[in-house]
Amino acid sequence: MRLLLGAVVVGVILALLILQLPREVSLYTDFQKAAQKPGTTYHVVASWIRREDAFYDPTQDAFWFWAQDTVGTIRRVRYPDPMPINFEAAQKVVLIGYAQDSLFIAEKILMKCPSKYKEE
Repeated sequence: MRLLLGAVVVGVILALLILQLPREVSLYTDFQKAAQKPGTTYHVVASWIRREDAFYDPTQDAFWFWAQDTVGTIRRVRYPDPMPINFEAAQKVVLIGYAQDSLFIAEKILMKCPSKYKEE
């Protein structure tokens, strides 16, 4: 009886994990493909462009900037925090977020700062 009850509990836990998996996994894509499914979370590899047009809006607690993905598409990006540390030094960033209208809403920004990996 205990073995059967244990198997049922494990089965329920596995089923819940499998049902949750599609919500937790996001895919790498570009801005155009992300725009085809607004609200779906994606990873977009991009470069920061038009640096002079970037600004932080304290009333919205948002950092606004322009980014260009690996296929050349340019989008305005909203990040709901101040500019991340080392953002200016990053050659490429990974924007984790979703498309909304003509914007990309970045919930997280991952950076690779090249100076960290250079030999001295």
